[in-house]
Amino acid sequence: MSESTQGVRMINSVFDSNPPVILVVDDDKPMRFVLREAIEKEGYSVAEASNGQQCLDICQAQPPDMVLLDAIMPEMDGFTCCSQLQTLLGDRCPPILMITALEDKQFRDRAIDAGVTGYLTKPFDWDVLRQRVHRLLAHKWVEMELQIREK
Repeated sequence: MSESTQGVRMINSVFDSNPPVILVVDDDKPMRFVLREAIEKEGYSVAEASNGQQCLDICQAQPPDMVLLDAIMPEMDGFTCCSQLQTLLGDRCPPILMITALEDKQFRDRAIDAGVTGYLTKPFDWDVLRQRVHRLLAHKWVEMELQIREK
């Protein structure tokens, strides 16, 4: 059985008792609501933050399994937030999928430099979002399993 298949099976078994927590970070309340609805339909738990500082506070207290992060927010943008998460959490930093209306190469490069795991532009296809979330979580669980086996 491939590592990917094992990871998917492990995620499915974990889902039954403890669904992954996805932190949605966006200053736009209607967007947070729409993302929450879509993510909960997939069986995930959702936490919300309306700005970068709230995201940092939540992640330091109890890191989620994944972060969906808007790029442009007042006070602390998603790029700065992502960089700070990488610094604060190091290896414990969850996968970060940046969701933004910014489409040009400059912003994609900036997001990658900040440490995002993935980048999705608005408006986005809900099936693509679902697949990326699932794949990033599967990858995270496979990495965790490999780390446990190495010990």
